[in-house]
Order: sequence, then C-alpha cells, then structure tokens
Amino acid sequence: MGNKMDTTISKKAKILVLIAAIMTSVMIYVILFVPPPVQSAYYYLDEEMMRQWMGGYSLPEDLVIMWSDPEDRPPEIDYFSDNDTFQLRKPEMWQKPVYIGDHMSKKETRPKEYDDIWYNANVSVDGNKLSYDYTVYNGAGIDCRHAVYNVTLSVSKVNTSVEYIDEEFIAYLPVEDIEVNNLAASESRTYRINADLIKPEKDEIYKLTFTVNWPGYFTDYNNKKRLREDICTKCNPHNMNQPSSIIGFYIYGEDAPSYPQRTFTKERIQGAVPI
Repeated sequence: MGNKMDTTISKKAKILVLIAAIMTSVMIYVILFVPPPVQSAYYYLDEEMMRQWMGGYSLPEDLVIMWSDPEDRPPEIDYFSDNDTFQLRKPEMWQKPVYIGDHMSKKETRPKEYDDIWYNANVSVDGNKLSYDYTVYNGAGIDCRHAVYNVTLSVSKVNTSVEYIDEEFIAYLPVEDIEVNNLAASESRTYRINADLIKPEKDEIYKLTFTVNWPGYFTDYNNKKRLREDICTKCNPHNMNQPSSIIGFYIYGEDAPSYPQRTFTKERIQGAVPI
C-alpha cells in the first residue's frame, strides 16, 4: 500500500512539474518575442466617444500613413539661421475648412441632420510663435460650465543619418491648457493653441508633438461633477483611459535632408510609438 501511494504521488508531482515548465516556457516566449500592443494616434478616437463626450478635433496624425504625397505630410516649418526666421511650408494647405459634423454630431439619423460643425486648422507661424486652432465639441448632452483639456508638448530630435523615421525624445515644453467655460450641449467652439518654436542647427530636424487630452469630467451649470463613465455609456470601456487628439509639426534646419518616406520607427516595430 505504501509503495502504491508513493508511486501515485510521484506521478502527480511529475505532471505538476511538467505543467509548470510549459507555463514558464510560454511566459519567457511572450516576454522575449511578443511585442507590446501598438497604440496609434487614433486608438482612443472611436465614434461613440466623439459624439457622447467632451470631444475635440485637430489635424490628425496618422502614424501608419505613407507620406509619399506631399499633401499627406504633417505641417512642416523651415528655420533660416542667417536671418533668424521661421517659414511654414505650403501655408495654403492649412487654411482649408473641413466638415466634421458627421464625426461629432449626435444626430445620426440622416446626414442632413448632422450639426453644422467645421474645422479649420489655421496653422500660422509668426516670428518664433507657432499657432493652430483646436475645435472643442460638447457631445455629452448636458450644458458644461467648466472643463479643462490638458495640453502637452513634446520635442523629439530626428536622426537624419538613417532612411527610416527615428525620433529621440528630448524634452517637454510648457504650453497652456484649454479651459472651457459655459459650453452648451451640442455646441462647438474654437480655441487657439500657441507655442514657441525651437531653433534647429542647419542640418537638424525636430518634431513638436501636441497632445490634447480630453477631460475626464466637467461641471454642469449647477456645479455638479459629471464623469465620463457615467455619461458615455455606449463607449468602448478600453477607451476610457485618456482619450486625446495628437498633432505633430516638423522643423527643418536650412540644410536638413528631406524627411524619410517610410514612417515605421524602430520603436514602432518593437511595439511602442514615441510621442
């Protein structure tokens, strides 16, 4: 009897050891070879969130677009060190109004019933100041007394010695948040975002990335706190983390090379996208 018991325990132990070994192997494989999920600029911008919450619109930065056509490229700025001036390339491209009512209006029955919402980036460079417009839309269905859109600005330096996009984060620069006051339900409003430009050396390229984080809550006209998860009930719960809008600008020194056409960075291939 004792020998049988010992044999049975031994078999169970072997099975447990085998299962543990298999699980360990799988975990090691996942850690070493499976990249983390890529989060693109559009990860949080689903249609429900746009229509049911305090959303916003700016020139989108599509991280998977192939910039073979000049009109597909993000706004680009040249810096001339000899006379210390900045110049926006193709300024006429960034003065065209775009209809966005179909993206933001809660009236989804027929297109003609969408709210009449238009967006114009109005990108401008005045001296060393970069400015563009951001459209805020109250899709929560409740009048908003006060909300804050946190705005961040990061600077990355482009490695011009390679044929793919390789951007190294440098620093964050100060930029003012957007404070929204007395925005009625289904109302949109334009706010100007401003920032100082950095001055590259003649052969350098820098990227400025603005991230406008949508508010997690706002106060209504009775000063009651309204949370996103209580109002945006049809939104994907995975999008509740921090919905945002992203736009990037590139600044070229006068002798800097043309920007690469391929847009996949080393970091993106590994599963992470620097902002």
